[in-house]
Order: sequence, then structure tokens, then C-alpha cells
Amino acid sequence: MQTLYKALVTVILAATALSLSAQSSYELNTGWKTVGIKSITDQGELISDPAYPLIGWQPAIVPGTVLTTQIANKTVPDPFFGMNNKLIPDIYNTGKDYYTYWFAKDFKEAIPANGNQVYLNLRGVNYSCNVFLNGHQLNVKLHQGMFLRQSYNVTKWLAKSGNNRLAIIVYPPNPVGNPNGGQGGDGTIARNVSIQYTPGWDWIQPIRDRNTGIWDKVTIEKTAGIRIIDPHVITLVPGVRQPGGPQKPATIQVSAQLKNDGAKTISGFLRYTLDGKLVSMKVTLKAGEVADVSLPDYSLKKPRLWWPNGYGPQNLYQLKLQFVSAANKVSDQKNIEVGVRQLTTEWNAKASGHQVNVNGQRVFIKEATGSYQTSCCVFLKTLRCRGEVSPRYEPEPDKGLGRRVNRAPRVLRGL
Repeated sequence: MQTLYKALVTVILAATALSLSAQSSYELNTGWKTVGIKSITDQGELISDPAYPLIGWQPAIVPGTVLTTQIANKTVPDPFFGMNNKLIPDIYNTGKDYYTYWFAKDFKEAIPANGNQVYLNLRGVNYSCNVFLNGHQLNVKLHQGMFLRQSYNVTKWLAKSGNNRLAIIVYPPNPVGNPNGGQGGDGTIARNVSIQYTPGWDWIQPIRDRNTGIWDKVTIEKTAGIRIIDPHVITLVPGVRQPGGPQKPATIQVSAQLKNDGAKTISGFLRYTLDGKLVSMKVTLKAGEVADVSLPDYSLKKPRLWWPNGYGPQNLYQLKLQFVSAANKVSDQKNIEVGVRQLTTEWNAKASGHQVNVNGQRVFIKEATGSYQTSCCVFLKTLRCRGEVSPRYEPEPDKGLGRRVNRAPRVLRGL
């Protein structure tokens, strides 16, 4: 019950998650090639050379998993038909090398001028990996953790010709867990910071590769001297609010980490616009300096609040966060969608459970998932897209957050 409660709070938070786009970025999501390590012995420094021939490599799906690619290439049967899943070798029996794969991607990007910078971002690799670009290993030590993001300044490693190759070797979780019919198999998969259901659960068969792969986005990001890292927006909505009618002000708090990857001191302004208003703060960073910057609090008049489905509208504001140099040049920019709402919890003695409040109003909670979960959990589409492609929650007459199992609603607890 406690785990489900935490999951439901996550659902409410995710409903207003920040949607970001950088000053200039693009995704590397086509043209990938892959091969298992049992078919190749060359090292990453050689494989990532653009002149290295990718003979015998197959097309790969990125973002995706090894199993996603195998199904697309028809090297294994589709596990969603009949008893096909039994025909796919399980990693517990084959050993980890069977599902350890190289992924390679050629892309064009010229060396920037005037102190501009280029970054490679990996939003999720399961489970561990080494990353190579044009003959150079980017990570100092093996990267481990399904949900840990990676970001590398690749400016000095870009090819003069503009023709670049990225090569990533991806290793499965360790241990992989024995799919012995238990919840999470024998439970040893939980020793990783990964997904525990992959050796099987009461609602899903074992996922044979344990979702090994580059399961989330790979992007190239370009900025000038100052980069904005991890912008954070907090919205405070004091008191008990009603969905309709005029609203008292809400407080907006914006912060971010700034990094100067240039060779000289840079001065400028970290600023954002929201609902036509500008909030700004002067910042100076020395070469190589990293600083956490908090902008002054902003009082948003007559806010259009975000509410859970069935309680009110899901209003969203467009917030544009920029670092602008003293010469009025935009160094980096993040475009952020923000839902103005405040979520709080407290103990409800009458219900003997946690009570969740949104904008001061108690929220009636039910379990939150759906009958589409199995395919999403195998291919990680729901996690990857952060709900962008998930079915919309179906409104209930009693205004609850809903779970449907085989199309039947199940009530968790009324608060």
C-alpha cells in the first residue's frame, strides 16, 4: 500500500513535470547500428572511428532496448503472441554477454566557433555503459544506473570534417535475477537501481533482456559560453483554493545551475519570462566556474491553477529561461511548461492513511495504471516519454484519480 501511495503521488507530480528544450538541440534517434559483443572483439576507440566499417551490424532502435531491436529485426519471435516469450533465451540462462551490445551512430556536427560549446546528453541507459566518440572514451569510469543521466562536453572531440561517430557499449543489470515465478523472480534484481519487475511479476512474464539498452533519448545540445543545467521551478499556492473564480496570488521560485565552459570570465543575466512578466538577475562566472543561482521570488497575480483531472482544468504556463550575455546574446535557453499548483500531504487519522492535497483541496485517490501497462513496461515507452504517449486518464463521476484493470475501476481509498 505504501509503495502504491508513493506511485500515486508520483503520478500527480508527473502531470505537471517540466518539459524542456534547449537553446539548440536535436535528438539522435535514427540511423543507429548494433551488434552483440560475441560477434566483435574490437575496442571502443577503434569502433568509434568514423572510418571503421560496420560490416555485419544490424539496424537498431534508439531509444529502445536490445529486445526491441531484435523483434524489429525479426531475430526473435514477438513475445506478445501465444507462448512466444518461452522461445526467447533468458539472460539468467545465457549469461550477460548474450545481451551485451554495441550501439553506433554516425552524425554530422562541425566544430563550433567563438567559444560556443557542444554537449552529448544521454537521458537513460540500462544498466551500465562506456561511451566513445571519434576514438575517445568520454566517461572516466563505467557509468552505472538505469535512471542516471549523462552529459559530456564533446566540443574538443568533434571531427574537423564534421563527420562523427558515437559508439556505446551497453551492459545488462548485475545481478539479472532468476525468473523463478516469484515477484521480481528471486528478488536479486533489486540490488540494482533498475526495474524490479523484469524477471517477472504476477502481471507480466519475464523480460528476457531485462530491458537492457539505450532506453531514453540521446541528444546533441549546443550553447554559447554559459550553459543552463537542471532548471528548477517551484510553485507555491497557499490556502485552500477553488477551481473556479478569482485566485489570490501564487509564488513562483526559479533556480538553475550555471556553468561557464569557456576560457574567460562571462557576465550577463539569468532571466525568465512568465505570463508576459520578466524576472532577471545579474550573474558573473569565471572560466570553468559552476554556480547555483536562485532568482527573486515572483508573485503571479490571478494565477490559472493546475488541477487533477476531474477537479478542474490542467492549465499550463510557458516559461522561457535564458542566460543573456552583457552584449545581449542568448547563451542558453530552456523552454519550460509549468503547472501552477502545490501538493501537500498529511496524516488522516479517520482514514488511517496519508491524505493528499492539491491547492489545499483533498484529493480522492484510486490506483493509477491501466491494462496497457504490459507492453509499455517491456518497451519502456511510458517511462521514456514521461506520459507523452500514455492514454489519457479517464474521468470518473466521483472525480477520482483512476486505475482500470481489465477496464474495471478499482477504488484504493477515499480521503
